[in-house]
Amino acid sequence: MLYLIEKLATAVRGGTREVLETAVDANAQRIFAQEIYECESNLRQSKQHLAQVMAEKLSLQRQMDTHKTRMASKENAIRVQLQQGNEAAALPLAEELAQQESWLETQQRQHAQLLAYEQRLLHTLKTVASKLEHYRAELRMAQATTHAQQALGKLARQPNAHSETFSRMQDSLERIQHRHHAFDDKLEAMQEIDAYLSGEPTEKQQHQQRAVEVLARLRA
Repeated sequence: MLYLIEKLATAVRGGTREVLETAVDANAQRIFAQEIYECESNLRQSKQHLAQVMAEKLSLQRQMDTHKTRMASKENAIRVQLQQGNEAAALPLAEELAQQESWLETQQRQHAQLLAYEQRLLHTLKTVASKLEHYRAELRMAQATTHAQQALGKLARQPNAHSETFSRMQDSLERIQHRHHAFDDKLEAMQEIDAYLSGEPTEKQQHQQRAVEVLARLRA
């Protein structure tokens, strides 16, 4: 009896899984779009955190510059006292300078730590932004493909007798495909721009370089 109950429970879990998978598949584009939106929201928050880190680093740098100026003034005052042979007056100034040097070392360590945080966050944000742009393009392509498939489905259901209607529909479809090609061209151009800005060779340049190497090898 227990064996049958376990089998029935397994069947119920399987049915639930199938229903959930069907619901997820039916709303795949909506889910994908929401996931991209949430990622964009997280990216905006991360940019705000990075801005706070950078602002704190700049503020600390200004404090360090002011501190160094005061220390230089203090050193000059100590030198004046020593030149005058007044070591008793120079000693408390030297103690103050030693405290300021210790405080400056603390500030420098904090500044270095903030700089490391900033560089790490910048690298992470750049990676996330690049991947996010890739998925944005994939979402636009998926949406465009869905629209194209819907259009093709409607075309397939039309009677063959309406040749003029088919001709107009074919024209509309070609316009859609033209927009798709234009989008692909723009995406390729953006990738070339990104590669140029990052100093990496574009795919076309890589092919050209390989062609030059082939010619050099065959010529040899």
